[in-house]
Amino acid sequence: MKSQIKFLILLLVGILVFKWVYDVFSGEKAINIILENKDLLYLLIIAHIPTLYFDAMTWVILSKNPRLSLLWSFIIVWISQATGKFFPTGNITGEFVRIYLAVKKGLSTAEATSTVFIDLVIATFSLFLIAVVSFIYFLFGSHDDLLIKHIIYLSLSLLLIFISCIIFYFFISKRILKFLIKKIPSLFGYKISSQRVFSIIRIDRALYQAVKNKITLIKALICRIFGWLGGAFEIYVFLWIIGFEPNIIDVIIIESFSGIIRAFAFFIPAGIGVQELAFVIVGDFVGLSSETSFSIALGRRVREILIGLPAITSWFLIKDKLNNN
Repeated sequence: MKSQIKFLILLLVGILVFKWVYDVFSGEKAINIILENKDLLYLLIIAHIPTLYFDAMTWVILSKNPRLSLLWSFIIVWISQATGKFFPTGNITGEFVRIYLAVKKGLSTAEATSTVFIDLVIATFSLFLIAVVSFIYFLFGSHDDLLIKHIIYLSLSLLLIFISCIIFYFFISKRILKFLIKKIPSLFGYKISSQRVFSIIRIDRALYQAVKNKITLIKALICRIFGWLGGAFEIYVFLWIIGFEPNIIDVIIIESFSGIIRAFAFFIPAGIGVQELAFVIVGDFVGLSSETSFSIALGRRVREILIGLPAITSWFLIKDKLNNN
């Protein structure tokens, strides 16, 4: 009951934010932009395929399990990303679905959990790298009207992400999880069942093995970078559809920094309101009008629906096939 109330409150917050963004930032004009170009919006589905491909390839590289082929990784990533947008608890649900489907495909729970976990960290770190490079280029480019507060906010966000990734890597490489699971019961008198202890230790071992191979991590990082650039390409295609001649650095900044903002608000169901606000804020930062920035967010929502509903349907269609493998 408490979780349902919490969900409804967060959903209401998201809807209120969306309504505010719509009212303040020319929502009606943004919708008109979408409607005027609706015949070409199918191109956003095609533009999203590279992102799915590189995200799936990253997971294959980290897993190294022959049971998880590139095709199945692509299908599972496609389904998990869709559930992350359509289910109440957002992206977290999507990752649990990815672990569940990977286990159904033959991966151990420890392997599925650890590879998904590391994949998320690599995704965050790669986003940081892209944001830093594009931001530095932007600062030394032709934009002279940057506000100091924007620079401070973005710099602090990047620094926080970088520190978090470093701490996480240290946490895994030094096997802090294994140390804690052995010490917590004696320190706090908290009993943990032996089965749960063994499960956590297996996950810790799998995490350690995954980060030990530096070449694998570098390959995964490169793939994830291309995945984020694929998201920027999708924005580029949308702006082209509505008649703009997009600047490559601008669309990379929009994708990377809006991704950072959305990541901080992961608890809002489907990122309602937050995603729209993120695109408007970053779009304004690179010089786009509010209605154009808002239309990018709406275009992203349209693509999520067009590619997400078939993904959810596919889940039910392949469920038996997964169980038979």
